[in-house]
Amino acid sequence: MNKEIKVGIIGLVGLVLFYLGSNFLKGIDFFSPVKQYYAVYNNVDGLVVANPVIVNGYSVGRVSNIKILQSQNNKILVTMDIDEDLIIYKSSVATLSSNDFLGSKAIILSIHDVLNPLNEGDTIIAEVDRGLSELLEKATPITDNISITISRLNDLLFSLKGSGDMISNTLENLNDVLTNSNELIESNKSTITNTLNNLNDLSKDLSEKIEKIDPLLDGAQTIVNKLNSVDFENTFDQIDILITSINDVFDDIDSGKGTLSKLLADDSLYNNLNKTAFDLDKLLFHINENPKHFFAPLGKSRKKIERDLKKQKKIN
Repeated sequence: MNKEIKVGIIGLVGLVLFYLGSNFLKGIDFFSPVKQYYAVYNNVDGLVVANPVIVNGYSVGRVSNIKILQSQNNKILVTMDIDEDLIIYKSSVATLSSNDFLGSKAIILSIHDVLNPLNEGDTIIAEVDRGLSELLEKATPITDNISITISRLNDLLFSLKGSGDMISNTLENLNDVLTNSNELIESNKSTITNTLNNLNDLSKDLSEKIEKIDPLLDGAQTIVNKLNSVDFENTFDQIDILITSINDVFDDIDSGKGTLSKLLADDSLYNNLNKTAFDLDKLLFHINENPKHFFAPLGKSRKKIERDLKKQKKIN
């Protein structure tokens, strides 16, 4: 065997070993029996042959082929070589997802209930884990709002451009006002102190007055309580009855009923009483002037009394 043949054999063996070694490093084990399953995706998002198939973080197979199905709206058919010992069921899901932070892809195989196992060559339910892209899509409105806010802030800052002098003048004026206020307070410190003392004295006087008023208020409250306890309704009812009776009496007087109305309406009684009083007055006057006519022993006769009266008139 010449050197050229030996070199060729050695090179061929090296290439075979290199191929087997590189595939072994990618997770391809040519000596382990596998079964082939399929999954159909709308978009494989960078999936390549030899990417792993993982169950609960453990590699159970690899992607062996990727093919585009132009007859089915350009969907992607992915062939997976999975360990022969792993049983796949109809409810299992092959989710295309990112495998690490570098963006390498993998198919995450979720095996659910253990009913209805799939046969080799069957198609597994396919899903795509949108992951970061979905998060970015959800965050798009927020970023848009942030951009609008930043734009408005820039407009506000631009509108404030050149207002620094105005703000400085305002602050200086405010400083002057505060300084003048401090000086005014300092110059009138004694007056302010006296005013506060007077207010304090006034407050004390008011407190004392209020303390003196409290007994009066208590007394007034007692009177109010007594008035509340009085049966005004019954009292007013009695007054109303009395007024009604008086009104009835006056009505009777006005209508001429009863003795009192007759005494008021007929003046003959008044005249008789007046005449009686006049006669009684004359009698009393006569008794006073001539008591012996009535109180002398056995009195006097009428004729003697008349003679005495005539004599008395002559004397007068």
